[in-house]
Amino acid sequence: MKKCLTLLLTTTLLLSLNPVMILAEEDHDHDATETLAADHHHEHGTNYANFIPANILNPDDSVYKAPEATDDYVGLYTAQARVEDLDTDLELILSIGDDGLFNLAYYFVNIPEQRGVRFYANEEGEVESTEAIYQDLVILTGALREGEGGLGTGLIGKTLSPVVLLDENGEADRLYPYMNLAFDLRENHQNARVYQNVGLYLADDVVAVDVNHLIGLDSEEQIMTQFSSVEEGHEDEFLVESHTYELLQESFDNDLIEHNDFKMAYQSENEFMQLVLAMHLRTNTSFPQDTEVELIDPESVQLNDDLNPQYAMLINDSVIYVFDGESLFMAEDVEEIDGEYTAENWVTN
Repeated sequence: MKKCLTLLLTTTLLLSLNPVMILAEEDHDHDATETLAADHHHEHGTNYANFIPANILNPDDSVYKAPEATDDYVGLYTAQARVEDLDTDLELILSIGDDGLFNLAYYFVNIPEQRGVRFYANEEGEVESTEAIYQDLVILTGALREGEGGLGTGLIGKTLSPVVLLDENGEADRLYPYMNLAFDLRENHQNARVYQNVGLYLADDVVAVDVNHLIGLDSEEQIMTQFSSVEEGHEDEFLVESHTYELLQESFDNDLIEHNDFKMAYQSENEFMQLVLAMHLRTNTSFPQDTEVELIDPESVQLNDDLNPQYAMLINDSVIYVFDGESLFMAEDVEEIDGEYTAENWVTN
């Protein structure tokens, strides 16, 4: 599916949850199915992405090596902090390897009244909702660096905000970096570089983080928190099992096809739901608690006579997504009469 289609679908669905709707420019017959041309900027270029660096370099172009004190801090850590300015709690998990590289993830936990919901299809294909997990998740990879009185840190590559896809039990299944898949070009970097400080400090067997620096919080309250060592097998460990460039490599290899188009080969109701709803979420945010999502009988959707819908999903009785085995269709002017769904303006790839 073309990236420009996903951008339009995302924007349309986002706006469909608000009073004002803004759709693609209307320029032809309102009865016709609109076809979107591929974004020329993304249509060309290599089909192979290489995000795995051959070398990791210091700012002076020398090859990075782990500081001698690295072995003192190898392991898995967690931390928590209260962020009053945002009226939320922050959860962090950190994994440090003996090569000096680390993976850090953080997310927010709101009070129950402010928590959103996520949707999934169970083994019977029935839609269920669950309390949102890993709200506004951010993950990053970095490297330990020699610092005054201890170790400092530097970022490597991109900071990612992936969607956490859910399995048929409503549990976390895998990380899906939608924003990177939708808007980044395939890259072929040979080297990566350790650069800006991320606010993580290690000294005297203490691992601490400057929360304000890490999350970009401009506040009079300075929040510093210490990490505690935990055993392997922590429920959040999967968030920090891979370096960000490894996650990008896996996703570009498996979730896109040639020309950077999205791979659409949904094998179940839940896979269809997860990947289409990720277009709206973009990052690991959540839906408002009053959102309604349902899977409907695809045969009840009136598309062109030569199409055979396989999956269909309705959001808030206003936006419909239909997949026919090859293409994804979306409409926001859906009407339901006697169990049949129709729309005048379909958008497709």
